[in-house]
Parts: sequence; structure tokens; C-alpha cells
Amino acid sequence: MPSPSFSDAIAANRKAWDASAPLHRDDPSWNRLVHNFASNPEFSWFDPPMEHALRAIGLEHSNVAQLCCNNGRETVSLMNLDARAATGFDQSEAFLDQARELARIAGRACRFVAGDVHAIDAQYDGRFDLVVITIGVLGWMPDLARFMAVPARLLRPGGRILIHEEHPVANLFEPKQEPPLLVRHSYFRDAPFVGENAIVYGDGPAPQVGPHYWFVHPISRVIESLIGAGLAIERFQEFPDNISTTAHEALAAGRLLPLSYLLQARKGP
Repeated sequence: MPSPSFSDAIAANRKAWDASAPLHRDDPSWNRLVHNFASNPEFSWFDPPMEHALRAIGLEHSNVAQLCCNNGRETVSLMNLDARAATGFDQSEAFLDQARELARIAGRACRFVAGDVHAIDAQYDGRFDLVVITIGVLGWMPDLARFMAVPARLLRPGGRILIHEEHPVANLFEPKQEPPLLVRHSYFRDAPFVGENAIVYGDGPAPQVGPHYWFVHPISRVIESLIGAGLAIERFQEFPDNISTTAHEALAAGRLLPLSYLLQARKGP
């Protein structure tokens, strides 16, 4: 099957995410989110490495953007970690409805903006001290250099980008097949993976929602795309911890592989 065009991939992925949104709203994890944000003004959804990195940067007085914010659980968490303001950008209006609900529950005045993240309005250029990208964003991007140009223009001079992502090593395997640690795909795969089922994180139902596309980006491409966007690498760490779907737990056995990473870069003055 030929790879889709840039615009076709973006449109198909948006359609699949919109169709998947009700399944996330009906999952038990939603009720846990509601309870935690309603009862604890300091609740944070971030995994420990990301929260530690955010605290090390210091969010007080910061204006923070999150690209591909999904249901806003991390955008709201940014304000619980003392960000002055937080804006979440996402292509799925269905997920942003959930994000706005979580923000109301938490009593946080987050802003959420719908649309293709590659086409964020120029009014946001140079407005942010920090741009955050987390867990499963980069694989949905057909052109990583084009994507990284976006946070580069959103950041003010001296601002930072902080990425906590799935490690591309996980794309080598099919963890639901035996043996799960058998290498089945190239690390340098060119063609995207094509899915048809709803995009869910756990073991719940995943009915067909139409084709969607997952692109493989080696770590070197991630780093080169940041450098190409004029950002200087400040920090890079790899971890054996699975931050992806429950299917990837089979890859985490024995903590043998890098399954996640943290990358921080800074825009020049």
C-alpha cells in the first residue's frame, strides 16, 4: 500500500481520533481523572521523569503550550504545577470537549485551541516560555522537520521544548505475538503502520474507525529535526519504562530495552 500524502494522513488521523474519543470518555480511567482533579488542586498526571523535569525548569510565571494535548489531563496538570497559563492545541474537537470539562472540574482557566497543529495561528508565535510534547505524539506526524518548526516559532527567545515520548525501539516488535521480543520490523522503516481499529490505551473495546497512520522516526531524526528548527539540545535521557499502551508491557519485562525518553531543547536568544 502506498504511503498517504501529508494532508491525507493528517485528515485520516483526525477522523480516527474523533471517533475514538467516546471510548476514552467511557473508560474507567476517566472517572479517576475526574475524581483526582476535583479533589486535589496539586494533582499531576505526568509520569515521574516528566514531572521532575518540569519542576527542575520551574513553571511559576510561565506561559506553557502543549501540542496534541488530547483530553487535556496534562495541560490542566501544568497549571496544577504552578504554570501561570497553559494552552492546549489539538486537532480533535471531540477530545478538546473532554479537556474543557476537566479544566472546569479542576477550576483551571486553560485555553484549548482546535485545528491542525501544523497550522497554528501566527498570533501565538513567540508567546510561550515552554512547549510540552508527551507520549505518542511524534508517531502521528508524517514530516518531523515540518512539525518541529511549529514549537520553534511558538517559543519566545530562550524558551524551551520538553518532550517525553515513546522510544522508537518499541516499533521493532509486535508485543501481542509470541515471542514478544522477536524483531519484526526495521528501526529505519519508511512506510507508516496502518491501523483500522479505534485508538485506545488499555484493553477495552476498539471497534473499526477507518484507516490511520503511525510513522516511525528514529531518535536521530528527532534530534536532527530539533537542531534543524534552530533548537539547542540541553538534555537527553532514555528509560526502560513503558509509557505507551498496555500491549507494550510485554516489552518491559526484565527492563532490557529503552521504551521511553526525555529530551529537552532551548531556543536561542
